[in-house]
Amino acid sequence: MKINGKLILACAPALVALCACGPTEEPPSSSASGEVPSSSEASSQASSQASSQASSQNGNSGEMKKVELDFWTTFGQSNGVALQKKADEFSAIIKKEQGVDVTIHCEYQGAYGDMLDKVTKGFSIGNTPTIAIAYPDHVANYLNVLGGSLVYNLDDYMNDPEIGFGTQDYLGDKVGTSVYDASDFVEAFLDEGTHYSKPGTYSLPLMKSSEVMFYNKQAVANAFRIYRPDIVSEDERDAFLASMSWDQLMDLAKVALDNKDKVLSSLTSPVWYDSDANFIISKMFQENIPYASIGSDGVGKIEFKDGKAREDLEAWMTKTKKEVDDGLLTTKGMKGTYGSDAFKKGQVIFEIGSSGGTGYNSPDGATFDVGIVRVPANNSNPLYVTQGPTMTFLRSSRNSDEENDEKMRYAWQFAKFITNPVVNDYLCIYGSEGYLPVRYSAYETNEFLTFMEEGETYAESAKVLINDIDGHYLNTDVFVGSAQLREQIGGALTQALLGSKSVTTALDDAIATAATYIK
Repeated sequence: MKINGKLILACAPALVALCACGPTEEPPSSSASGEVPSSSEASSQASSQASSQASSQNGNSGEMKKVELDFWTTFGQSNGVALQKKADEFSAIIKKEQGVDVTIHCEYQGAYGDMLDKVTKGFSIGNTPTIAIAYPDHVANYLNVLGGSLVYNLDDYMNDPEIGFGTQDYLGDKVGTSVYDASDFVEAFLDEGTHYSKPGTYSLPLMKSSEVMFYNKQAVANAFRIYRPDIVSEDERDAFLASMSWDQLMDLAKVALDNKDKVLSSLTSPVWYDSDANFIISKMFQENIPYASIGSDGVGKIEFKDGKAREDLEAWMTKTKKEVDDGLLTTKGMKGTYGSDAFKKGQVIFEIGSSGGTGYNSPDGATFDVGIVRVPANNSNPLYVTQGPTMTFLRSSRNSDEENDEKMRYAWQFAKFITNPVVNDYLCIYGSEGYLPVRYSAYETNEFLTFMEEGETYAESAKVLINDIDGHYLNTDVFVGSAQLREQIGGALTQALLGSKSVTTALDDAIATAATYIK
């Protein structure tokens, strides 16, 4: 992510406060503007009350209770360091306020597939963490082990009168009259954790991203001289792109391809889509084509096997195949690589990818300016995929119920702490490569507002998610086999676009293969 020096200097005092572990200052009163104070200020409120609770918990023995938690992550160096810093800060706060010595080990376990494999194998020998980063599809698999008894239902913790959302001001739950409870989460982000075959909430968002469209501003300006000569100013072009339909994007792509000597001489493909699975699933939602659901028996159902849903999906795939054949569009599945390199080299005008990869689309040496808009859709109220780290909370068969529940009590409080507005901002701004905070209040802190003003490309990406997508995200039902269904439907699109299979055969094969995993 590109962050300029002005931003770092502007946020330096806040960073000192965020990293300070000893909450000793008296908090200011809440401002009328609703501005969120720094985490050290939020942490200091109700210290005397928490200290009293700590004395009660530890009795009169004078010995401090010790609790160790493992948090398995998929984070790289930058985000891993930021997370451990916040874990250590949390530990210091809990020691001061509750008199409990909590140690959190944030441990990198590899990519998401590696995480799934390690947790699944670990269930049988009790080698599982209390907290793990997971895709919802993975949580669905965990819920299939021992009737789901090894995955914590978060509903009980969310509503707990002592440690539920909005109850602990020293962990950033409350500041003055502002209470950061469940209603402060972006609805679709929190709702994601409820789409399982078992009733309840089994995952909690940590940071989120979605898909956006990056574009080469110079090439677009050249194309508009032919496509829409009546639109002259950059502001007018940007506004057009921000609201255009998919069909209009294809029209613009054709103009660019037919006139590449005037638009972008090195052009090879006007539009590149980075995820074939995201492409087809999001377009199914946007075109009102049913995808998948969970039946009354708790088993997943493929909704596009036949009937009108199948007919409409084949029609969309056939239309998209023509766009590929006309040279307007390519995908990662077809090329075997992300489009960011081709975009930076000036071979692609429009690159559709994750906002979490925003930094990868900034050309070296600033050879052209990058614009960012929502992905065009052919309806007025489109839905978009959500991506990014989600947390799930696990029991270990190695521990007693009492030991598991004690670990979970502090794991839950830590989860609240790293999703409070200030700490969540810190992880997104200083640890990630384009992820968005999960709470509305996180968009109102001084740190985040400064970042949005001066944070360059990532800030522009965040503005699209906040202002244009504005919470309109899709959440698919997840079940045993849903990961394979996603993989197969993405592969079916790739095969159809490459012409290695007909649209009908590609779908038939994908459905048949996915069905063998669904149970």
